Amino acid sequence: MIYRSSPTTDRSLGRARGFTAVELLFSLAIVGLVTALAVPSFRDFLQNNRTAEEANALVGALALARNEAVTRGVPVSVCSSTDNATCADDPDWTTGWIVFTDDVDPVGSVDGADTVLRALPALRTGSDLAASANFVSYAANGFLGTAAGVTFDLDIDGCTGNHNRQITLNLQGRAAIAQTACN
Repeated sequence: MIYRSSPTTDRSLGRARGFTAVELLFSLAIVGLVTALAVPSFRDFLQNNRTAEEANALVGALALARNEAVTRGVPVSVCSSTDNATCADDPDWTTGWIVFTDDVDPVGSVDGADTVLRALPALRTGSDLAASANFVSYAANGFLGTAAGVTFDLDIDGCTGNHNRQITLNLQGRAAIAQTACN
């Protein structure tokens, strides 16, 4: 014999399922508290990643230039560029930069015999990249072709803490990235 209970019998056997208003409000308060604590950390995480990405793009271009100079046995330069084909005579690298073989004088400008190896577009809106030089040139031995190192300062909008970056090239042509305080 199969016994079937009625809906009224099921309710009387156990407690009704669901949340009470107090339980629901308490749960929403906990979710709100956790969200309020997580949002600032997530914002810092995004800022740090954005700055690191842009700094790594520049360091990658500089490493490519150094490697190609040694591999090809000719000077290779990196300069700021507004059109991804010619050098801009400006230490503001926010507009993008190009890596090119630079075996024809004058050094630091794209001439007819030079080849553009890589062009990188402008940085995201709100990012500023300023350098102590208009261009960086690597000699065929991989060392900088200038008598002094070069420093780049990367600043992003809305930065908090130490999320800006400074990229420094020593005379051997090696890049070092350091976190700097936001302005």
